[in-house]
Amino acid sequence: MGEQWGFYFDPNSCMGCNACAIACKNRHGTEAGHVDWRRVETVSTGEFPDYQETNVSLSCMHCEDPPCVDVCPTNAIEKRESDGIVTIDRDECIGCRYCGWACPYGAPQYGEEGLMQKCNLCLDKGPGAGADAESKNTQDDPLEPACVDECVGEALHAGPIGELMDLASDAAARKFEQNPTSVIVEPQTGEEGQAAANVETPIPYQG
Repeated sequence: MGEQWGFYFDPNSCMGCNACAIACKNRHGTEAGHVDWRRVETVSTGEFPDYQETNVSLSCMHCEDPPCVDVCPTNAIEKRESDGIVTIDRDECIGCRYCGWACPYGAPQYGEEGLMQKCNLCLDKGPGAGADAESKNTQDDPLEPACVDECVGEALHAGPIGELMDLASDAAARKFEQNPTSVIVEPQTGEEGQAAANVETPIPYQG
C-alpha cells in the first residue's frame, strides 16, 4: 500500500469556531442541517472547580482496518491501496446504512437522495467524488482539505501519516517544555509507526 494519508488534530489549538465544518459543507455542497462530513463536539470533563471543556473536530478517520468496509454488502466502500483513504462508490451504494451503524465515529452519513456519503479527504469536490480520483501520493499538487485550509487556529493538518507523526511528536515536546508535570511516552499506533504523547503526572519529571 502507498503511504497512508490522514488527519492530525491538536485540541489545544482548537477554539470551537466551526470554520472547519462550514468549509467542508461549502466545498462539497452537503445538505444543510442534515449531513455533516466534519463536525465539532465539546467534551466536558471533571467537576467544579476542576471542570474543563475540550473542542474536538471529528470526521472520517480513514481507519487502518475500517469496519464500514467489512459490513458493506455491495463492496461500495473501499480502503484505497494507493493512499489508504476510505471512499464510497455511490454507483454501488444501496443506502442500507450498515456502514453508518458500524462506524464508531458516525462518519458515513445518509443523504436525502438515499445514499451514503462521508469525508474523502478532499480527493475531489462533491458528495460522489473521490472513488476514482488519483492517489494523493502521486498528485503534483494535492487538493488541501477545506477543513485544514480554513482552520483559524491551525489545529487541523492533513498529509502522509509519517509527516503527521512528526507534528504530533513536536507538539508533545513543546507541551513538555511548557509543563514539566508531564512525561513524553510513545504509544503503539499500529503498522504505521509511533507518535509521542503527553501523560500528566503530579510532580515534575525527574528523568
